[in-house]
Amino acid sequence: MADKTIDELQRNPSNNPFGEESRLNGYLLELNKLRADGDSKIIALKNEMQDLKGNKQVDKETKGKILASDKKSLILAKKSKSKNSPAIAKLAKKALSEADSEGKVYYASVKKISDEKIAEAETDYKERIEKEKKSHAERLVEIRATYKNHKNGADSDLRVHLSAESVYYKSQIGEAKSARLETIQKAKDAKYETYLDKYGYQNKARNNRHSIFENMEFWARHYVYAFNFQTWFLKNALYIVILVFYIYCVISSNGGLISFDSVRNILSQSATKMFFSLGVAGLILIGGTDLSVGRMTGMATSFACMFLGVQGYTSAVTNMTINTTSWPYGSRIIAGLLFCILVCTFFSSIAGFFSAKFKMHPFITTLSTELLIFGWMEIEYSNYPAFNINSETKLPIVGTDDNNLILYALIAVVIIWFIWNKTKFGKNMYAVGGNKEAAAVSGINVFSTTLFIFVMAGICYGIGGFLEGARVGVATPSTGTGTELDAIAACVVGGISFSGGIGKVSGAVIGTIIFQGMTYCLSNLGISPFYQYIFKGVIIMAAVSLDSLKYLKKK
Repeated sequence: MADKTIDELQRNPSNNPFGEESRLNGYLLELNKLRADGDSKIIALKNEMQDLKGNKQVDKETKGKILASDKKSLILAKKSKSKNSPAIAKLAKKALSEADSEGKVYYASVKKISDEKIAEAETDYKERIEKEKKSHAERLVEIRATYKNHKNGADSDLRVHLSAESVYYKSQIGEAKSARLETIQKAKDAKYETYLDKYGYQNKARNNRHSIFENMEFWARHYVYAFNFQTWFLKNALYIVILVFYIYCVISSNGGLISFDSVRNILSQSATKMFFSLGVAGLILIGGTDLSVGRMTGMATSFACMFLGVQGYTSAVTNMTINTTSWPYGSRIIAGLLFCILVCTFFSSIAGFFSAKFKMHPFITTLSTELLIFGWMEIEYSNYPAFNINSETKLPIVGTDDNNLILYALIAVVIIWFIWNKTKFGKNMYAVGGNKEAAAVSGINVFSTTLFIFVMAGICYGIGGFLEGARVGVATPSTGTGTELDAIAACVVGGISFSGGIGKVSGAVIGTIIFQGMTYCLSNLGISPFYQYIFKGVIIMAAVSLDSLKYLKKK
């Protein structure tokens, strides 16, 4: 069999245990006959009934008669299934055993030939490279000898010929590499396709079901088949650098950074940041960004502290007074939370409206709302140095050691994940982010989708700002400066692409924890906050650069 090619082995039925005349196919034919009046009919009837229920062209009376008939047939099919189940189970076991044993033999045969072909390709490649190098050297000597005794124009002609020879040599080397890689890939494809043959027959034997171990084997083999080191390194280079940085920090702290208290502190500090990252993530997903997060944070934390404050606060211009000191505690929390959500959503909706209606980039619209928010807050409340809440007041909200914040963040992550992945709106988000024009042509309302993304971001900022105000216990309109930097960095580190339409909620979560962890490590190492800004800037630049490289490679 070693002298046969891979194609011959796969195409020749006598060499393929999965061929039409194989014992395995005989088992499968018997299984199909046994399932015809049972499993197969049940699936067909259920599909027919489902299609019929959604068919508006069929009148109710006709639909009722057909459904009644199908239900009777379904009862008979289930009885047939029950009757043939023992025989099916016994036959399926034989088919699976046959597929496994014959599949191993077949795979071993293909692997042997594939490995031989790879070895031949490697040998041929080395021989051809040596031959091309030798020929190249000989041609260079010949070219130089030709122009050695010529003076007029000899230098320019010599350079032209040497350049042409260099191009020819590189093309020959390139052809040799391509031939080698083509053979290796073909051999790799052959081994993988052979495994897929076995996997497909297992699927037929189990009636489109697989065991956990079969699924695990499929995942592992697919990963090995599709793995490309260059692609993997490009995708994970930043994480590798961050991991090395963490290891260095852990060693420097004598293991203190991996203690329970340190991990809890990182998670609790990440909890409120998570809301800002989840809000920004939606905008980045559609190719935008949000520069107003910092000012949104300052505004929301300020109002949170006003509603939970130890005194009343009156604005300088509109004379709006917020004094809830006499209110029941629960009412203060609800009112404060709702007000924070309301004002953040209001300003975020303004940015969303102009971005959606006039096709303005979110960079401009959120820059505008950032200035609006800060200017308004400073005009109204510049007469107060800070807004304070009682430490006893915040404890029921944030919990002991801020543990409640982690729970709130988990709930928010689950809700946003559901919206992104399990709703029509979530699918529209990805479509708009991938290509707005194509999304509009396919019937998606780009305006409402874009606007709601901003609304959702505003809700996240309002909740996050309220919780941050309760956590720190004191705020000013300047609180949260730089929060937009952390949120955007967390998203890009988590793999949410600025090219649009690419990213996951899990990416924003992981990015937030990673970025907050880095900040925590730098602070514990005694690094100045100014150097931390430099560090964050480098991380953002690196993350976006790697993302751009991946995007360019795909193009």
